[in-house]
Amino acid sequence: MFFAKRYRDSQTEYEFGGQDELRAIKIDCSGLIVNCYRYAVREYTEYTLPFFDASVKDFFLKYSVITNNPNPGDLIFMGDEDTDFPTHIAFYVKTVDDNIYFIDSTKKEAMEGHPSINGVTERFYNKNDKRFKSFAKIKLLKNR
Repeated sequence: MFFAKRYRDSQTEYEFGGQDELRAIKIDCSGLIVNCYRYAVREYTEYTLPFFDASVKDFFLKYSVITNNPNPGDLIFMGDEDTDFPTHIAFYVKTVDDNIYFIDSTKKEAMEGHPSINGVTERFYNKNDKRFKSFAKIKLLKNR
């Protein structure tokens, strides 16, 4: 979560396909996940990632394990209300008063009652929001 919050606090902009390093400040949702986990495992663990780059689909199908009890830093798969397959990914932060807080990178135009979004932000939706598809823990490889 430390690195996701650094991106959030750096006024990072959304860019589809973006995977810039922390100082560059343009990144998409999966690039945020890839880079934050890359920084975290390199700095703090005896693990490595089983990928260099990954899309939302890759994370969903290959590089995560579904969980019903997410912890801060776990993944949230999201997508359109009328589909079961995710098209977006975020970091789970916490659940408070039936709201799920998350950090993600996205770009959305302003809509009635909602400001525009361009970049990494911390937001929340009600836990029953149909855009939530599942929670997951990322798969890691133990260094030898």
